[in-house]
Amino acid sequence: MVEDDPDQATLFVMVLKSAGYEVTNMLDAATALAQLAESPWQLLLADWDLPVMKGDALITIVKAQSPAIKTVLFSNHIDVDKIAAACGADAWFRKSDDIFRLRKMIAELLQ
Repeated sequence: MVEDDPDQATLFVMVLKSAGYEVTNMLDAATALAQLAESPWQLLLADWDLPVMKGDALITIVKAQSPAIKTVLFSNHIDVDKIAAACGADAWFRKSDDIFRLRKMIAELLQ
């Protein structure tokens, strides 16, 4: 997961770990790309409003390098669904949505 807000990151990590997922949070896209080069992932959750490189740009790069990785763009931005579609994300999530929707979405993406 790439989330630069520590409170949001803590919440999402806690929820996903309690659902049985192994989760690592990174604060920016550069760190995420470096980590991806070292170890493969099954899923990338990327916040749209990241410093330096936005989450949609990160997803575009990840999809080009590793198309099998499932990706989710999340944000409170009203058009997160359109931004996610434009960058080729597999799914999207509004931070204000029900957390159960996120867990269900991830379970479906990882089947």
